Amino acid sequence: MKFYSCRDCGGTMEWDGASDCLRCRNCGTSVSVQKAAPSGCHRYAALPEFRRLRDLDEKSVRCPGCGAEAKTDMRTVSLVCPYCGAGIVLDRRQLSFARPDGTARIRIRGDRVRQLVKEWCARHPFAPDLTSKYLEVKFISPQYIPFWVFRARVSAKYSGRGGRNRTVRERNAQGQTVTRTVVDWYPIEGTSSADLDGFGVPADRDIDAGFSDFLFRSTPQDSFSAWQPEYFAGNYSFIPTVPARDAEAKAHDCMLPEIKRRTIIELSGKWSHIDFRSFSVSFGDTAWRLVQIPAYFVICRYHGGIYVEAVNGVTGEIRGTCPVSFLKVTAACAIAAAVMLTAFLFFDYGSCGGMGCLTESGSFRTDALIAAGIAAGICFIICLSLRMRILGRDDLKRSPWLREIMDKTG
Repeated sequence: MKFYSCRDCGGTMEWDGASDCLRCRNCGTSVSVQKAAPSGCHRYAALPEFRRLRDLDEKSVRCPGCGAEAKTDMRTVSLVCPYCGAGIVLDRRQLSFARPDGTARIRIRGDRVRQLVKEWCARHPFAPDLTSKYLEVKFISPQYIPFWVFRARVSAKYSGRGGRNRTVRERNAQGQTVTRTVVDWYPIEGTSSADLDGFGVPADRDIDAGFSDFLFRSTPQDSFSAWQPEYFAGNYSFIPTVPARDAEAKAHDCMLPEIKRRTIIELSGKWSHIDFRSFSVSFGDTAWRLVQIPAYFVICRYHGGIYVEAVNGVTGEIRGTCPVSFLKVTAACAIAAAVMLTAFLFFDYGSCGGMGCLTESGSFRTDALIAAGIAAGICFIICLSLRMRILGRDDLKRSPWLREIMDKTG
């Protein structure tokens, strides 16, 4: 277990993404950390074994800062003391499983996250007033998400038919000469292969798939460096819960459409249309690496709803559900209904020479009531859908691991 304290004042040291070093939260003393290039890929035979049972036993860790006991499980690599806020890194737990091959260091400071989320919400046209007393924006300590990343030599064997466009001229029933395009089909078969790399699979089974895909795609590859326990000071990180062999199967499923796409591009120079009857693939020279990507998970509370946004700790990009003001949506629907009603009556009476086409009597009042009813019904459906899907939603129901961390951080 490692606990980083300041040599000058004895305060807690935590990783500062802005200055890219350890910084004391009391006196501001900074300590640089030696950086190195990330490790390469490992062969398939070196996959770490996944231990299922005793890794979930709940333990307690005594904080070196305040002496309090913090509950944890065997998956936890780093945590924040719920009493004094000190960062604790259990590096031996990580090394007993597998040393990460790369870590994307945090570049966004925690005090900057709140402003980033507010700016992101402000760009949403239906976001509530950011100064509203009903809107509470709070963020928790950043969490490192582990990913298995795979590469493989993928070989494909295919058969089917390829088509070429051909223009023919013929006479129609009226005796006119017209042209049309026909497709001439020919049997095809062959093989293709490619070296595919960079297919990431989240190693935490509980994280939302949309968040994990966003974090992996939005993190530049040049932001990774060799694993250092100092990067986790003041953050949460965990040992993977997804076995590497299960992650490899998911990575192969993602490689299949990619090799198929490349094969189609390769054949498109010769054929205008391609129709595969069979397409089988095989994987060789599979290699893997374990990387960790930081993220701030921001929790917004608004009128009883709980909304979660993920902020990439490297780039500051955000993805999630923005709180929506019901009053703004209602006003927008009312304006849209008024515009729709006006346009309907204008075209209705204008196209019928001053007599409404909707009813036999041509009564303006009758037509207006019918159009207003239609507009009100559409607005009601929109508002009802909004209330059911966005207002009062609880994103934490899909993220039990995030709720647990939120409870620990208060």
